[in-house]
Amino acid sequence: MKRLLLAVFVLICAGSISAQNSKQDFTLVNSTGVEIHQVYISPHDSDDWGEDILGRDVLENGQECDIQFHPKEDVCMWDLRISDKDGNAIEWENIDLCKWAKITLKYDGQTATAEFE
Repeated sequence: MKRLLLAVFVLICAGSISAQNSKQDFTLVNSTGVEIHQVYISPHDSDDWGEDILGRDVLENGQECDIQFHPKEDVCMWDLRISDKDGNAIEWENIDLCKWAKITLKYDGQTATAEFE
């Protein structure tokens, strides 16, 4: 179980919001073929997922969101969890968000993958 998340996230799915950049900021792209109803991001060494950063929003297939961290955040290794409306969840661990600026999530009906750029 993940520990309480201390980072503060800003999620920008539409429009333009000016914010100070953090080295962990990234764009999340949904190419899974399904709507994503929950997104959780937590430091890898944490025991808690914290809150769903989408809130009441969904990330539709083909849509992308810019996820921005608090500028003082210094953790690079993060875990990512997504789930659909039925609660089916997929997790990725040990993502170096100091290295990658874009994560594209894919699902072929059996296997979930992620491309990192």
